[in-house]
Amino acid sequence: MALSLSALRDMARLPRPSSLPPSTLLLETPAAIAIFDKYPKAAYHVLVLPRLPLPPPLEGSERDLHDLASLLRSRAPRAVLDALAEAAAEVEEMIKDEMVKTTGKAWGVHMGFHAVPSMHHLHLHVISDDLCHPSLKTKKHYNSFRPDLGFLVSLRQVRGWIDAGEARARAETLPAKEALLKAPLTCFKCGKAAASMPALKAHLEAEFDEEKKR
Repeated sequence: MALSLSALRDMARLPRPSSLPPSTLLLETPAAIAIFDKYPKAAYHVLVLPRLPLPPPLEGSERDLHDLASLLRSRAPRAVLDALAEAAAEVEEMIKDEMVKTTGKAWGVHMGFHAVPSMHHLHLHVISDDLCHPSLKTKKHYNSFRPDLGFLVSLRQVRGWIDAGEARARAETLPAKEALLKAPLTCFKCGKAAASMPALKAHLEAEFDEEKKR
């Protein structure tokens, strides 16, 4: 069953996130929770959400935490971003440890926000770069997580906007990025074009297998 648009916000409001099942909750901090994506698009896919209400001294209303654009327009975006980044760094470490335990080696992990998210409440994706999961089925799925395309706005890039005093101006540019979801299917690692999603996924799986051998 599909999640409601407000499902993430509802989880962020929980006074005791530990009430969530272990299959959902990965970790919690005073300011954030990390949950497993219900429909992962890679072998490892976790969402990091700011909790509601934010604990002092963090500032931000529910409206400020609706999505990335809302955060960039808020009074104190950097403090919230840092709280998410701290939790995401812990998630990344857990993912890399699990990679080594299960396969003997670790591979790339990306952190970013969708420019135009499909669900309410700000959430940072922490996702491995294999992008071979069965839940990744459509061009929109793939292009929304390609780290080279721009619809997935990296955590580092958002920090750069805030540090440069460009946060509010950049917020206005995010809706236009939705057009990137219609970009042609190409491998984000080698640039090879694919005629269909099955062909692209077969190529990505072959590339990932080669990476693991190396």
